[in-house]
Amino acid sequence: MLLEAIAELAMNRSKTLLSGVVAASLLAAGALFFSAPASQPAHAATPQVLLTPVTDLRFGTFIVFGSGARTVTPAGAISDVALVPLEGTVPGPARFTISYDRGNESKQALDIELELILIAVPPVQQGGVQARLSAFQSDLPGGSQLAPGQVVRVMLTNCRTRVCSRAFNVGARLDVTRQQGGASLSIPIPMQASVVSVVRQGR
Repeated sequence: MLLEAIAELAMNRSKTLLSGVVAASLLAAGALFFSAPASQPAHAATPQVLLTPVTDLRFGTFIVFGSGARTVTPAGAISDVALVPLEGTVPGPARFTISYDRGNESKQALDIELELILIAVPPVQQGGVQARLSAFQSDLPGGSQLAPGQVVRVMLTNCRTRVCSRAFNVGARLDVTRQQGGASLSIPIPMQASVVSVVRQGR
């Protein structure tokens, strides 16, 4: 399963800055659905995990001459290397919600353990602009640094409703190298989500 996001880079329309302006934003698009293995009666709704984007990861607008980088943390802190920030889209972290939908199972309290895995994100090039995302971070316990292949566990305890959720923020570093011109780039971010265990609490 893939959670796909879009990173868009485009030249500013100002003629005086046309050769060096990059407007970048990481746009979370779509949702991830994973059906949990479980024995279900006929016509029952199947339990599933949903990973839903709420807010885009936004890198804002800046000038880059040659190469530079911008980091956006899960808390919204911004740090730049060899960039000149401009007014425009306000940078900020992405926000996601991970949910477990028990289907039409009983309303007995559940302790649910899920896992997230980030797959390596390749660099993207269009024309004279190359962009690379790295150093992913989140505010999930045990997931402050999201390395490709790393398993991050997410606990949903004492779940008593059909759908139980947890929201979390994601930040990253965007490295941009510009030889000439500008570009509009799409950068997919593949992630896997699965159910580790679902434990019914005693009555």
